[in-house]
Amino acid sequence: MATKQRTRICTHIKVNGLPCGSPALRGEVFCYFHQRMIRGVPTPPNSRIHPIAILEDEASIQASLMEIINALVRNHIDVGRARLILRALYIAARNSRRANFQPYYSRVVTEVPEYPAAPPSGPFALAAIQAEALAYINTPQEEESEDERLNAYFNKPAETQQRKPPVRAKKAARARRPRTAAKRDERQRPQQPCRWKRARKSASPSRVGSGTC
Repeated sequence: MATKQRTRICTHIKVNGLPCGSPALRGEVFCYFHQRMIRGVPTPPNSRIHPIAILEDEASIQASLMEIINALVRNHIDVGRARLILRALYIAARNSRRANFQPYYSRVVTEVPEYPAAPPSGPFALAAIQAEALAYINTPQEEESEDERLNAYFNKPAETQQRKPPVRAKKAARARRPRTAAKRDERQRPQQPCRWKRARKSASPSRVGSGTC
């Protein structure tokens, strides 16, 4: 009767002296986490995103922080770049309470849709796009002959010219115009003093009679 094979335990000992206790990888002495932190694990080739930038939960943020500290201690990155990464990790730690990367398994897609091919990239990408566009341009039309131009010119319909209104219509429109402009001109015209006032200013009060303007 075959007995159940015993599962190996991770041999890593934590800082507080306690063993890890997680199951070890097959053929290894560490679990996945400590194998990744101590010895490293293979990553997919041509991966678009760096493993440090995968911030799914609080544990991944702590793992990325450990990677940055290790790179600084070993002098693998400069201080300026480390400062930017630490600022990004701080933002991720603040948003970790609201972010949720554990979706409902019933709603998870199982197939990737087929998207159209991406446009070409590289130094000759623009030339390739222009060549493809020129392939769909129609051939230029043939030039018209002299007879066709003359026939098109003489057979063109005559343009209707707008007639000017007669003089009588202009006078009638001017007569119907409201007299507000004339009244406005009369108000703006300066009023001349009456003759009686002019005479009173020039003559003495004894000779001025009781005249009216």
